[in-house]
Amino acid sequence: MMNITPSSINQVNYSLKELQDIFSAMNSSIIVAITDRTGKITFVNDHFCKISKYTREELLGQDHRLLNSGFHPKSFFREMWKTIGKGNMWNGEVCNRAKDGSLYWVKTTIIPFLDDNGKPYQYIAIRVDITAQKDIKKITHIAYHDELTGLPNRRKLEQRLENEFHQSRRTEEKFALFFIDVNRFKNINDELGHIIGDMFLVEMANRLRNIDHTSNSFYRHNSDEFVMILNDVNRIEEMAKEIIGVFNDSFIVDTYEFYASISIGISIFPDHASSIEELLKNADIAMYAAKSTRGNQYRLYRPNMEEANDKWLLLETKLHQALKKDILELHYQPKIDLKTDKVIGMEALLRWYDPELGQMPPDRFIPFAEECGLINDIGVWVLRKASAQARAWNESYHLNLRVAVNISPIHISTTGFVDMVRDVIAETGINPHLLEIEITEMSMLDYTEDLIDTIKQLRALGITISLDDFGTGYSSLNYLKKFPVDVLKIDRAFVRDIVPEKSGIAMISAMISLAHALNLEVVAEGVEEEAELKVLREQGCEYVQGYYFSKPLSVEDFTKLIDESVSVNKSDF
Repeated sequence: MMNITPSSINQVNYSLKELQDIFSAMNSSIIVAITDRTGKITFVNDHFCKISKYTREELLGQDHRLLNSGFHPKSFFREMWKTIGKGNMWNGEVCNRAKDGSLYWVKTTIIPFLDDNGKPYQYIAIRVDITAQKDIKKITHIAYHDELTGLPNRRKLEQRLENEFHQSRRTEEKFALFFIDVNRFKNINDELGHIIGDMFLVEMANRLRNIDHTSNSFYRHNSDEFVMILNDVNRIEEMAKEIIGVFNDSFIVDTYEFYASISIGISIFPDHASSIEELLKNADIAMYAAKSTRGNQYRLYRPNMEEANDKWLLLETKLHQALKKDILELHYQPKIDLKTDKVIGMEALLRWYDPELGQMPPDRFIPFAEECGLINDIGVWVLRKASAQARAWNESYHLNLRVAVNISPIHISTTGFVDMVRDVIAETGINPHLLEIEITEMSMLDYTEDLIDTIKQLRALGITISLDDFGTGYSSLNYLKKFPVDVLKIDRAFVRDIVPEKSGIAMISAMISLAHALNLEVVAEGVEEEAELKVLREQGCEYVQGYYFSKPLSVEDFTKLIDESVSVNKSDF
């Protein structure tokens, strides 16, 4: 019999079943869970379910991270695992989040089960609810403050803006909203890593906090975007210069020293807006006007800014016009079945050529479309065009080509998305089984039950769901298990590394094996060399696309590809 140490429990060699019976019969105020060595829950008593508001079925088999409130730093849990991993008992106070989002505190004791070699193979966690003993202000602070920077969060900002809005209506006093954005923050993350990026944001927040001695005017709005509310509109210029001034000195983060700059857009209520939404929008527009001048600039919103001849606002105007005049274009890249070497479908890729701006790369104008609120309209346009074109090809040539369409995370999260897709299917007449919707892995980082429900509804229509750019985000088996997807698309970055790097081959092999274990199809993107294709075949990849076979083709060129194939009976389709 294996012993349980250290604690009084190790005085008797209970079986796991006996322990479960004992814990089930214990005082109802005691919260008990048993996990395996990886932290997966294998037993919970009734009080655990009661306080966490999860059913036993929802908890069993899950990781304890399900209850993570975000209150504790990662180092807190690293130390906990370090202690129990050595076979030692751990005691501490933990803030957890229940299923309904409420927070509760538990005094926790974790006791390792040790095998004959002294290695933990299971853990008992015994908890007591101490929420009533904790400072309620601390719990409220968690709900209304950003975990990383400690600044008030967007929820707190919304409350503040509501209050300022109503007070301004009553007193007729103005207030200003500053929209602050870090220039080229993506470069910091890409070049130095997300950890350094986070440390930079913390230092930035500290500098802003030193300006605002009341600690209630700066808010973290989103990622590298911050908002400030100023009640004394006579100090707008003074405050803008003071904020910019904190960026005159270099940032020293870890072992790196670098300079950063910001762009500030400012709008005044009620001069520039009649609603909170309009106030935020106009400050954002002013921020882009400041960004177009490059580096530590601020701009006060002007009604004619959208007509101004600067790069950012010109881009928005041109994009509006391109959509309105139907001058956007779709190209189609063939998708190849490696078992038959036949084209079994295509991915629709958006292209935009403007006589004045030239050929606009998608990685430039798509993020901008998301910023300026055009991405939903563009998404509908692409879905409608691709569906109509796919149906035309399939009916004309008696084919069954499946067309894949990329959908922005912003768009798929909007209310009514499924109804819109249903309308497009009815309007274009496409067989929904020949329509594929691609979402990026990054979409899943902040996934919600609503998003999962949307995907389920799309699949119920017969639509295929694929996970694009796999491996570029925070790849997680938990995400793949929760999300009802059909296809996993391996990003080009991993395909590029498989030759001649053995580690790259191992990574591709692991991805393909994972997908197959979850009954997912696999598509490798960006195949450009025969050697890459050979490895992918050997590893069991089903489908590929890339320049080795074909670049994205215009409608005319893709039609020619079909015509040539049919005319010479190559049976490529």
